[in-house]
Formats: sequence, C-alpha cells, structure tokens
Amino acid sequence: MKIIHRICLLMLFVVTSAGCALTSTQREAASRFAQASSDIGDFSSNEFNHFRRATIDMNVTRIAIQRDAIILDDKDNLNLDESLKPDAVIERVKSAQALSSYGQLLLSLVNETQEAELKQASNNFVDSFKSVSKKNMTDSQLEGLGQLVQAIGSIVVEAKKADAVKAIVPAAAKDVDKLCDLLIKDFSAITLNVGQGFDATISDLIGKAALALKDTNTSYTDRLIASNGIKKAWEEREHLTNISNQAIETLKKLKAANSQLKQALEDDSLSVADIKTVGQEVNSLKTAVTALSSDK
Repeated sequence: MKIIHRICLLMLFVVTSAGCALTSTQREAASRFAQASSDIGDFSSNEFNHFRRATIDMNVTRIAIQRDAIILDDKDNLNLDESLKPDAVIERVKSAQALSSYGQLLLSLVNETQEAELKQASNNFVDSFKSVSKKNMTDSQLEGLGQLVQAIGSIVVEAKKADAVKAIVPAAAKDVDKLCDLLIKDFSAITLNVGQGFDATISDLIGKAALALKDTNTSYTDRLIASNGIKKAWEEREHLTNISNQAIETLKKLKAANSQLKQALEDDSLSVADIKTVGQEVNSLKTAVTALSSDK
C-alpha cells in the first residue's frame, strides 16, 4: 500500500506540475530563435577570422606590387593586419561566440538533451558571456542562471527546463540586443569598425594594382601579381557587399525576434512571425556564404 501511495503522490506531482512546461508555440518560438542565434553567432565568428586572413593576404600582395610600399605601424613593425589586430578580432569573436552559446543553451533546454550535455551548454553560456566586455548581466547573475540550469534533475524535467527558459530569456534580452548592435556596426562598410577597415584595404589594393597595370614598363611577372591582386580584391568586395548586407538584415531581424520571444514566453497567444522570419534569413545567409566563399 505504501508503494502504491507513493506512486499516486508522484503521479499527482507530475500532473500538477505539467502546466508549468512550455506550450507548443513557446517551444517552437524558443527553438527557432535558438537555432538562429547559434547560427548567426557562428557565422560572425567565422567572418571575423576570414576578414583578418584576407586583410593579411591582400597587404602581402600590395607589398609585392608596389615594392617600396612597406606597411609599418607606429612601432616600425610590419603592419599586415592593419585594424584587424589579434586583440580586436578576439574581442569580436568572443561577442559572436556568446550569441552562439546562448542559442545552444536554449536549444538544449527545449530539446531532448542528456543531463551532461545540458550542463556543458550552461557552462559554455556562462563562460562566454562573462568574457564579453560592457555586458548588462553581472557575473553573479550569470552564475545564478547557470545554477538554475545545473539544478535540473530527472523529475519533472520539462517544467524545470521551462522555468530556466523563462528566467534566462528576459535576463539576457538586453545583452543579446547589444551583441546584435555591435555585430551590425562591425559588418557595415560605412562605420569605423571591422567592415569599414576591410573595405579600405580592398580599395587600397585595387588602386595599387591598377597603377601597376597602367604602367607599360611593368613586367609580365609584376602584371600577373597585379592581376591576381585585383581578382582577390574583387572577390573580397563581392563577399563583403553581399554577405555583410545580408548579415546586417539578419541581425536586425534577430533583434526583433529576441523581443518577440520574450513576449511569447509571457503570452502564448502572440504570433511568432518575426521569429520564423529570422530563421529564413539565416538559411539565406548560409546559402550566400557557400556561393560567395573564395575558401571553398
């Protein structure tokens, strides 16, 4: 009888707690947003590394074309990476990875995930956001959110996961918006950030290569170097123009989806159109990256 009584109590506990789980609409909204956040974070991280590698390659070609144009920094060191110094790139990659880790954590909370994987996603989220400068959430807040996830056990898991999602999303909302804004600035070719610096390097190489090709005394070997330089610069400009414009649009829609996700967790009756749209934008962005990548 005692065993039956305990089973009945457990079933009653599960039934009364079931209402705390996410609804199908909330789960879909969180899942779609999480995947988009993870994808755009990974994309941005890869792009910043691409910008740095391409900048170095283009400056090496520029030196070969204009043999006396050695690029030195203020300490008389060879300056091949210009504005894309390791520290600057690392800082931006950290921001992108924070956005990705946030998406991965939400995915772990709304999908069937092993306890160890869920805890690892929680640790990655906490560690990534801690490394972001000028964030809104304090380290203690992040630790608290991480502990909330770590406390999820094997009983009424869905309800506990729902509680974690409903606590993490509003807490991270401002920081997610800020990360989107920072990435939008960096992908723009008209602001003094990564995109603008990359575009300036492209223009400089095109200018130097064009001068070499106009000179009738330029040797065949030098003309070949200049021609390859223009080809490289043209490819990178196409990449920057198409990828960056689409990335900016996607990040803007991710911000709108971020706001909608927060509202959807409060009111299940809301439409999640913005969240669905950002997923479509991310898929288009992936297609563009594959089509325009010169590294494939």
